[in-house]
Amino acid sequence: MSGATLRMGVCAVLPDYRAAVAELPVSAASSESPRGSVVVVPGAGGWWDRALAARAEGAAAIVIADPQDLPHEAREALRTLTDIPIIVERPRLRPDLVDDAIQGRAGIPASIIAVECAAPASELNPVIRDGFGWARVFAGGPLSILAGSATAQARVALLEPRERRAGPAVTLAGNAEAGSGSGGLLRVLALGEVRSEVSVDQAAGLARLETCTEEGALVAPRRFEASARLALRRAFEACSTGGAVTDVEDFLDDCALGWDLAALVAAKDASV
Repeated sequence: MSGATLRMGVCAVLPDYRAAVAELPVSAASSESPRGSVVVVPGAGGWWDRALAARAEGAAAIVIADPQDLPHEAREALRTLTDIPIIVERPRLRPDLVDDAIQGRAGIPASIIAVECAAPASELNPVIRDGFGWARVFAGGPLSILAGSATAQARVALLEPRERRAGPAVTLAGNAEAGSGSGGLLRVLALGEVRSEVSVDQAAGLARLETCTEEGALVAPRRFEASARLALRRAFEACSTGGAVTDVEDFLDDCALGWDLAALVAAKDASV
């Protein structure tokens, strides 16, 4: 039996992903054709239409690279993509850091979750969406918005677990800051018997997780693997094992909170 390793083609134009292919010579090879390849779709503009086109051209899997806003009307189009593996690369919500955060709590629930987000106004919505994602992770499931307010410069939301009667109190605050292209800042506190703190500075490429228990504080090892490389490895694994990938469902859950917050604020404004 041959010991050769199957290399998958990767169709990508983004420099980070081309670099990731070069770093994975055993499992990845550059490809100019979407058919049978992992297709990397840049997350700017109408990325959902490009993802649909990649599937129609025979992509084996799709990586959506750092997606920006998703319009409410495009959600059903994204749902139709789940017949092939879809990896949603979210550098502010890396799955390896999420795993560390969950393992650090050892099943002990949080009683209070507080999320703070900051980014230039043009980038604030995606950062808040990923803040909702971290809140979902620490709450242990999907959330619903109880109350909220929003302006061009700020968002505030109070949330509760969607499917459980009891759960943590969850707050999120997002603020627009001067500048452009920073990638945003996130800080998440999950308090209770175990204290978890996550800090993400995307522009600096830094993500820090500290978990505090009665035994002391533990800082998770820094992840040096680039987010793009991690996303490709996850795509290869999904293709080879056929395992379920929940990226799209989780992404849409987090987007829905942003849509619900906007709708709630619009309804309040209309009633004034």
